[in-house]
Amino acid sequence: ATPAAGQAVVAVNTTTKRIQTVDGAGFKRTLGYVNFSTAAQTITTARTYITGSNILIPAGALQVGTMFKWTFDITKTAAGTAAAIYDIAFGTAGTTADTARVSFTKPAGTAAVDCGRVEITAVVRGPIGATGVVAGHFEMTHNLAATGHALIACVNVTTVSAAFDVTAPTNIGLCLTGGASDSVTIQLVQTEAWNF
Repeated sequence: ATPAAGQAVVAVNTTTKRIQTVDGAGFKRTLGYVNFSTAAQTITTARTYITGSNILIPAGALQVGTMFKWTFDITKTAAGTAAAIYDIAFGTAGTTADTARVSFTKPAGTAAVDCGRVEITAVVRGPIGATGVVAGHFEMTHNLAATGHALIACVNVTTVSAAFDVTAPTNIGLCLTGGASDSVTIQLVQTEAWNF
């Protein structure tokens, strides 16, 4: 229950079994939404759900200010020079069946082996309901200054979703669609989410 103005309550959410605070304005903060990968994964051209990127939440848990952060490495072979698409998928399946709501296009690269680091962040802007909006940012740095993953050393892309029903999703995760002839390997994925 929402406490009196100027106060906050700490309790265990009976649905998620996670520690949660609720302040006098009704704003909820939940601790402990994390995920990670435990094995290498190779992704080619087909849209693929990145293992370890999924956050499972109760339906209706998103609120204004819910935030996400994904960090992972990505190594490419000498093949694959086309642009790739990374997307934040929202839905109930936790698979590629979920809808890409926030998409980022990484620019084309070159035919060179390269290793990089990707950080994707997102925040639910609201409103909470059928016309919610999520804003996201994609950042990639990589070893080669003008070849490999991209022709620039640091790629930054910001995208804002179209309006969608933010009360329905129970899974939020990342998908990658490689460019032509792509083959990339991800060794580690770290996923965090907070303010549910």
